[in-house]
Amino acid sequence: MEKNIFWIAPIIVMAIGLAPMPYGYYTLLKLVVCGCSIYYAYHLHEKGDKTFVWVFGFFAVLYNPVIPIYLYEKQIWTIVNVITAAVFLLKKDSIYENTKE
Repeated sequence: MEKNIFWIAPIIVMAIGLAPMPYGYYTLLKLVVCGCSIYYAYHLHEKGDKTFVWVFGFFAVLYNPVIPIYLYEKQIWTIVNVITAAVFLLKKDSIYENTKE
């Protein structure tokens, strides 16, 4: 159950972020999505899924709260959040499978 938090939490915070929220909430969103992206990238690296290691690495950079990337338009962030949530959902089972050799 504790592993589920790494795909459920980013989807929930991005869904809530679709509503108008104070700026501080989006910092929290970035922190959660960045952290979960790093978790996914690490575990996918262990599985040898190089393509999605790069995808989640890109998400970690895009959502990092330390050196923020500004897209300036809420509509653009909405599209990016939906795509990011879809990728988290798509790969949720991949990080829990046994390593295939």
